[in-house]
Amino acid sequence: MSISRNKYPIKKAFNLWINNCPESFHPLDMERFYVFVKTVCRYSRKPKGSEWLRRKIKQIENKLSEEKIEIYCNKFEMLQEFHKAKVIPIYGINNK
Repeated sequence: MSISRNKYPIKKAFNLWINNCPESFHPLDMERFYVFVKTVCRYSRKPKGSEWLRRKIKQIENKLSEEKIEIYCNKFEMLQEFHKAKVIPIYGINNK
């Protein structure tokens, strides 16, 4: 058994999502979209916005209408903001 490094995880996640019927909004398609967004959040060195996603979608031949592209771009932005949010810690320091 050997370990291989995925040099382009964002590209791989995008292709996995876009090439598997993203127009259906089926839960499995949405899960692939979420994997793509999380991969962007984790591995992108530069911020990626909705215009970046729009250009990327339009570069390939797909079945997404403008309305569906807009929905995905909005979700993309929202999920990135969600990813940036901090959590309330379980433990804290009390000064008594």
